[in-house]
Amino acid sequence: MASEGTTQRQIWLALGRVSRLFRLNTGRGWISNLGPNGVTRLQDGSVLVKAARSISLGLAMPNGDPVKGACDLPGWTTVEVTPEMVGKKIAVFTSVEAKASKGGRVSPDQKNWLDQVKAAGGIAGVANSPESAREIISEWAAQVGANL
Repeated sequence: MASEGTTQRQIWLALGRVSRLFRLNTGRGWISNLGPNGVTRLQDGSVLVKAARSISLGLAMPNGDPVKGACDLPGWTTVEVTPEMVGKKIAVFTSVEAKASKGGRVSPDQKNWLDQVKAAGGIAGVANSPESAREIISEWAAQVGANL
């Protein structure tokens, strides 16, 4: 069984020919209002942050809270627009949630994220292998009649 991290990297590499995806880490961190001078590394390896303030990592809401449920690998898939759409290319938002090759649970926040991306016309899904990730994109393309 491949871990979630291994599966994620395999999916990321496998979709590189079709989609441009990025790793999204989310959460909270601390920075100093004093800039780099407000951060001191102590002898024991810990870090002291003076005049600290919390920041969101990854995607954030207008109030500064992290977005909950955002997928591991967001980005876009370039689609050639059909003649009915003036023959231009467009970038379709693509969001893949990677899970271990066996197991892995989708949280309610992750399901909400996936549902909202799909409702807005994007490509989204949960994948536990490069093949299942390719299938997410292929199914979307077939559904809308897109040329990839």
